[in-house]
Amino acid sequence: MSLEPEQPHHHEHHKTGLNWLDLAIALSAILISLTSLIITIVHSRTLERMAEANAQLVQANSWPFVAYATGHDPNDTIYFGIANKGVGPAKIETIELKWKGVAYRNPYDFLAACCGDKYDPHRTDYETSSVQVLRAGERVELFGLDKGPNNQALRDRLDKARISPSMSLVLCYCSVFDECWKADLPRLGLGRDRVERCEAPAVPFHITK
Repeated sequence: MSLEPEQPHHHEHHKTGLNWLDLAIALSAILISLTSLIITIVHSRTLERMAEANAQLVQANSWPFVAYATGHDPNDTIYFGIANKGVGPAKIETIELKWKGVAYRNPYDFLAACCGDKYDPHRTDYETSSVQVLRAGERVELFGLDKGPNNQALRDRLDKARISPSMSLVLCYCSVFDECWKADLPRLGLGRDRVERCEAPAVPFHITK
């Protein structure tokens, strides 16, 4: 009985005995491997481009575009407002309302500056509303002046002020993906300045006194 350890068997690739054929088979195997690798790399890059394109499509379908909205509503209220003419919601971060370069904290101070109005807390012809998120296609009247028996002169002055080059409505807003824009809405058409984030202005606009 032999006590010598059994030697492991080494499996060798079967060769045909023809050198040119063995070389062709080896080259074919290498070529198939390289082709598979190239296909894998191309497929991976294609998937990456598709994912990037889908992300851009989602962002494009969520793009807000906030514009200045002013005029007379059906009740003949003269209003200052904003409208989202984009396809996605807009998060309204900051608002500045200015007259001749000076920012005012509320519509009452603005009316005093632009139109010589004196604030009266008991007046009922003011209209105000606040906004944090503006849906696509939505319009919000930030403030307005109703038609009253003794305010026609004020209304006439406000009607001119709302489209005057002395008036500025500077807005900073963001999309749901936190892409942000800042613009002086009455001054610009389609132009909007991209910003990293919305900085709080020195004199932010509010609807309350």
